[in-house]
Amino acid sequence: MLRAVCFDFGDTLVSTRLDWGRIHPAMLDGLQAALEPHLPQVDYRRLRRDFLFLRRMGKIRAEQTLVEAPATDSLARALVLQHVGPVPAAVLQQGVDGFFAPEEAEYSLVAGIPEALARLRVMGVKLAVISNATCGALIRRALERRMLLPFLAEVVVSAEHGRCKPEPSIFRSALSRLDVAPGQAAMVGDRLPTDIAGARAAGMRAVLVDFLGDGGHVPPNAIRPDAVVRSPEEMLRVLKAWMA
Repeated sequence: MLRAVCFDFGDTLVSTRLDWGRIHPAMLDGLQAALEPHLPQVDYRRLRRDFLFLRRMGKIRAEQTLVEAPATDSLARALVLQHVGPVPAAVLQQGVDGFFAPEEAEYSLVAGIPEALARLRVMGVKLAVISNATCGALIRRALERRMLLPFLAEVVVSAEHGRCKPEPSIFRSALSRLDVAPGQAAMVGDRLPTDIAGARAAGMRAVLVDFLGDGGHVPPNAIRPDAVVRSPEEMLRVLKAWMA
């Protein structure tokens, strides 16, 4: 019997398909504005370049090793290149928060998601988010501001867990917090290589979603999800059947 459902964040609960060319300069401005009162000696033109480079390298390493590179770590390393540090953790977090604020402001709810989560909670299902992200505060803030956080018992983010999906340990961490066995849980996400493959490796059922209308294809040799759905309403029908 299904007792818990874990959700991916981006393009599952919230659309994160943004105009990065427009938003990225504002993100770097936000980083500088947050740090400058604390670190006026920094060469911010160089910091912007180094921070972005280290984030790109961290993303590549994370894809290869499944070890996450938190944004605060990338920022601290960029500052060390200018012989600035150690910088208090709170200041690093302020800088990262300033960097991500313009991005988070652009997120939009996937239509029908709040209603679907509310119905699952009424049915007694425990809900969680498992997200690959370099900043846990970004994910929690986005969930809170879109009124989704009250539905969730747990939020597990790779930046805090240390490992990324599809590493099974991040799924098992969420299930342990929920006090639910893998066979009693399902993962709902939009990416086969991370959400579906990781959930299946952890012993969970897996639902591939195509809520934005341009995905959902499963190649012949790929790991198979237990279901593919195109809307939150269709997702609910699948999950309710597994609760029987």
